[in-house]
Amino acid sequence: MQLSSTNSSAIASASVGAGSGSSSAAEIAKLQKQIKNLTNELKNIAGDTTMDAKAKQKRAEQLQAQIQLIQQQITAIQQADAQKAQDKAQRRTEAARESNSHPSSSPSARKEGPLGTNLDVHA
Repeated sequence: MQLSSTNSSAIASASVGAGSGSSSAAEIAKLQKQIKNLTNELKNIAGDTTMDAKAKQKRAEQLQAQIQLIQQQITAIQQADAQKAQDKAQRRTEAARESNSHPSSSPSARKEGPLGTNLDVHA
């Protein structure tokens, strides 16, 4: 049962790392590696002769729960990234809309009148 506490602490540190500004892609890769390791451990339970059937079943359930937890963490990171991207796109849209609704005083933004109306007569 020593492996259970090791994997639990790894999961806890991964969830803390997700909020500390680390790259989302790197964090997801780290979590996927943990899932791979837990999956391999789950596969090896069947051949383990040191545990009885009940212990194997309990360990398998623990590993499956850990895998589900990590999958939820990955989903949360992906959703947060999607929300950030959506917010960024919305800010761009609002900024573009704002700049279009308030024409600047630049010559390209001014409406040109009939020929001669923009003539400077100061001599």
